[in-house]
Amino acid sequence: MGDAREIPDEAKWKIAGRLAAGIPVMYDFAFRETVGEKYDEIERDIWLEIGKEAKFVADSFRLPVKTPADIAATLGTISTIFFGPDWIRQPGEAGEDRAVLLIRRCPFRMKEEEIRGRSELHFAKCLAFSVMAVGSLNREYTLRFVKSLCMGDKHCEMKIVRKEAAAESEKAS
Repeated sequence: MGDAREIPDEAKWKIAGRLAAGIPVMYDFAFRETVGEKYDEIERDIWLEIGKEAKFVADSFRLPVKTPADIAATLGTISTIFFGPDWIRQPGEAGEDRAVLLIRRCPFRMKEEEIRGRSELHFAKCLAFSVMAVGSLNREYTLRFVKSLCMGDKHCEMKIVRKEAAAESEKAS
């Protein structure tokens, strides 16, 4: 006994996912006060880099990224790979020019609430990762949050839309 190969893969994956979910909170506790005002900017840059890794995974495993529904499914798969099995998603409605991804359970939110009692600090990290991941998967698309678990909603709702449509929508607002 004592060999990692003797521990079931499912158990190792759950442990790794739980640890990964706690890292942002641990870093926040360890560095926010020392780094000061630049902490959020530094942390955002890290999450943007993590988002860029989505392209590598999608290419490596030939995951589909042509349509909005493809991107939503691939983002869900990659997020589960990166962040563990406690990340529970479901597909939402999809059309030719957009798709919705619903997140029912987020390990980062769960861990942040367990440690801090609140979770709104994770939203900026998730936003940076998700927008970068979608853009790296297919440069024609971007992501917009409609609802967020971190901000008190019952689930996350993310829309994957063409960049032009997002820009037009922002101009109209």
